[in-house]
Amino acid sequence: MLIFYIFATILIIQSLISLLQGFQYLRYFQNISVSSDFTPSAAIIAPCKGIDQSMNKFLDSLFSQNYSNYQIVFVVEDQADPAFKEIVSWQEKFPKIKSRCLIAGKSQNCGQKVHNLQVAISTLGKEVEVFAFVDSDICLPSHWLKCLINPLKDKEVGATTGYRWFIPSNFASLLRSIWNASIATSLGDHRNNFAWGGSMAILQKTFEAIGVENYWKTTISDDYALTKAVKDAKLYVKFVPFCLVPSLGDCRFSEMLEFTTRQIIITKVYSPNLWKLLLFSNTIFNLTFFVGLFWGLYLYLVYFKYSVLLLTVIIYLLGVWKSHLRIKAIKLVLPEYQNVKLLYHISYYLFSPLVALVFGYNLLISLTTNQITWRGIKYQLQSDKSCIRIGTNN
Repeated sequence: MLIFYIFATILIIQSLISLLQGFQYLRYFQNISVSSDFTPSAAIIAPCKGIDQSMNKFLDSLFSQNYSNYQIVFVVEDQADPAFKEIVSWQEKFPKIKSRCLIAGKSQNCGQKVHNLQVAISTLGKEVEVFAFVDSDICLPSHWLKCLINPLKDKEVGATTGYRWFIPSNFASLLRSIWNASIATSLGDHRNNFAWGGSMAILQKTFEAIGVENYWKTTISDDYALTKAVKDAKLYVKFVPFCLVPSLGDCRFSEMLEFTTRQIIITKVYSPNLWKLLLFSNTIFNLTFFVGLFWGLYLYLVYFKYSVLLLTVIIYLLGVWKSHLRIKAIKLVLPEYQNVKLLYHISYYLFSPLVALVFGYNLLISLTTNQITWRGIKYQLQSDKSCIRIGTNN
């Protein structure tokens, strides 16, 4: 009994701190503005593999950026990739936008995505002042490139980043979205941000000065490695709310678990202290909340004792409040998606405890393996400086 009260008190304090961060997150979104007084020449580097569900919307948004001086460099592993043919067809639709599609070949000592990025960068000259990186499973607003680049004029900003917001279309994709949303809120108006590879940018001179390519040599994670390079150089990653981008498409339950578990395994390898914190906090939450819920209901219904249930409800309501603040912030930058089905909207509040169980599953699996599958390719992560490509899913 005493242990429950101690853990519940810890969780309530933690939830109050998290709620305060939620208010700060919302305030940051409310106060930021679009600026475009810094428009150096840019190359958008887009590694692709396969055809994503929203590929057409992605390509259309990529060719429709409201930016006067940019080019697009697509990269695929080989010409047999179905993405290659799709890219070529869109290049023909937009002949006035400078673009090309490179064949990178198979990676040897690093992840395929990182290898693709390295090949693309090796072809770019000094006339390109900014490298912008993008994933193919998102849809970019027309202001994306402009907003992502502008903060780079600050000499203390090593890189800029947005993040993804999954737009749900079935139950599995809803769980994926709620799971991912909790990570999105960790970004904000502070200097402890991480770069996300699907929406990030860096000046070429900064990229070279801090030696990002050396950090990429044997890694699978382009963004974790770039973040480390930036922080080692005593610079910081600037989060740009207007570069938070929608990711469309549904998924199966197994795909949701594969995605979420992969993120946690990568975190264990590249940020072990964060992984340990997640393991500790998630274990405490799941034990306290679900024991408190069922034990509290029993005590209330049988003995009319409500203190355990009351503490559990307080923990839950504080989480609902944080979710409400998060949704308010997201609506400011993704107004075209604010009317997603009401059922999904309410579910962001209702299903947070269920997503904590998904986190628990991810963490449990990550205790037993460092093997992941990414875009159909299997890797064994030996350390943050070494990965082995061990096969391909057929």
